[in-house]
Amino acid sequence: MESTSELLSISEMAKLRKVTTETLRHYDRIGLFTPIYISPDTGYRYYSFMQYETLGTIKELSQMGMKLEDIKSFLKNRNLDNSLEILQKQHDILLEEIQRKTALEKVISGKIEFLNTLRKNSSSGQIFIMEYPERYILSEGKTGMTTREMCHKITQLEGMMDELAPVFASDRIGVFCNELISRFKEDTEQFDYAPFIFCDKHYKKSEYYMVVPAGQYLCVRYHGRFGNVTNAFFQLADYMEQNGLKQNGPFYTNYELDITLTKNHDETILLLQVPVKKK
Repeated sequence: MESTSELLSISEMAKLRKVTTETLRHYDRIGLFTPIYISPDTGYRYYSFMQYETLGTIKELSQMGMKLEDIKSFLKNRNLDNSLEILQKQHDILLEEIQRKTALEKVISGKIEFLNTLRKNSSSGQIFIMEYPERYILSEGKTGMTTREMCHKITQLEGMMDELAPVFASDRIGVFCNELISRFKEDTEQFDYAPFIFCDKHYKKSEYYMVVPAGQYLCVRYHGRFGNVTNAFFQLADYMEQNGLKQNGPFYTNYELDITLTKNHDETILLLQVPVKKK
């Protein structure tokens, strides 16, 4: 054995390779990189200069995302073919990660754009007309559910979606109703709603897939809890009467800003959409 004066202490090796001494102790514990000599008197760990390159290899393979157990196996069986294979494997893993993160960046950017647009255009009580294309939803279509049952059903619908972060910071969750809003009477009549999630055509094979017809929709945003929708119904019913319009199918109410994004119920925003046509 070399004299300890010709060896590197654990702190010297750590400093040279810019790792921590605890990292070296961990590598020793798992049998990945063990000191060439441990003093029986002091327990101090010492490393050979020849081990410097081995530690460099471990560090670089770790930087490439390789797991320590795989590095350990590689070091025991390394040759040209194994080296090429491990690099190809890490390259494939990296490409998959890039694709995943690119998709995630696109999703997050879309959510940021949506919330910025909502912040600029969220006036409560302002009626406007939207020309919507054909849209698609996932819904059982069942009405007459309790609030608890509706929440459970929405959770089930969310579980059917195979997208990345499909509903957080989006306007995709809501309820629809087949009743005429002009029939709503405060405190004497309540509508039965069916929960839904907006989706796209690739869910077409689902038994819960439904089409929302294209056309003109009379819309109004309102703030607060869902139960505060009464005034919005009255607003739209009056507007239709004054402008010679009538309801042309089920109406939809979807959350644009919900309690997943704010603890302040007065800050939540719902969008009421009623399909209309001329009388």
